[in-house]
Amino acid sequence: MPSKQDNFERNLVLEYFLHGSINKVFSFHHFDLPISFAGYTRVLSKYKVVKSAGPNSNLSESLRILSKVVDYKIPLERIYHQYAPRTIQVSTNTLHRMLHYTRLGLTRRQGTVLIITQKNRPEAFLVGNDNSLSNSVLGKKGDISLPMGHSKLGELPQESILRVLQQEVFTKLVLDKSFPDNILPLHPKPIMYMNIADIRVSIYHIELDKELNFSSFKLSNLRFEKLNDISDLKTRPGILEILQKYEKLSLFPEPASTPEFNSNLNSNLFALVEAPSSD
Repeated sequence: MPSKQDNFERNLVLEYFLHGSINKVFSFHHFDLPISFAGYTRVLSKYKVVKSAGPNSNLSESLRILSKVVDYKIPLERIYHQYAPRTIQVSTNTLHRMLHYTRLGLTRRQGTVLIITQKNRPEAFLVGNDNSLSNSVLGKKGDISLPMGHSKLGELPQESILRVLQQEVFTKLVLDKSFPDNILPLHPKPIMYMNIADIRVSIYHIELDKELNFSSFKLSNLRFEKLNDISDLKTRPGILEILQKYEKLSLFPEPASTPEFNSNLNSNLFALVEAPSSD
């Protein structure tokens, strides 16, 4: 039977996944927790948690606002002031920087997307409903997404993949200390890159050979869907293009070099006649 200390530590890890950072957990509890920041970090290490590389809520908000710039073809400031909720966590400076880099065709951040399939159903992909958008103006809470998240520059691909699996696919298994380490590729190689805004996203494929328990605070209703079944539904920017490119690539032998693509969001931002803004 778990001890009181075991339950306390498990709850710390749970709240880390729920809030996204140690600082946010402390802030939620008004900095009144019976543990230090260093002690909290040791607990996360004990559970083998790969720490966050960036707030996913900011990512969803940023992509939605940039999508509205494309949809309405009006300046970013107007979009921000008309559509951004008061609770938005991303600043106009950050958005201008993203827009500026995107229009230059440059990336300054890294991301990871996982295409997860089953051995007996290779045509269906693991998707969930994005819980990070809290305001319907920017997109409905529940837009369909693949497991994805920020990555750190220079980190090993295994760490990037593990972070996404822990936060968006197998959260409960991490809490139960029963994470399926055997599904991690030994030498992961991206099957492609996709530029989404100023983020260069590495896409990896993972094949599962048995049923596993999926759970996440960031993605709800995790299930396997075919591309045709979600093509007409609301999805996070870049998701449909990733799956479409994946299906096309799977028809041909593995290319000598990893292909790289621009998302429709980026292509549309390139095409806008509005002069680039700078910070």
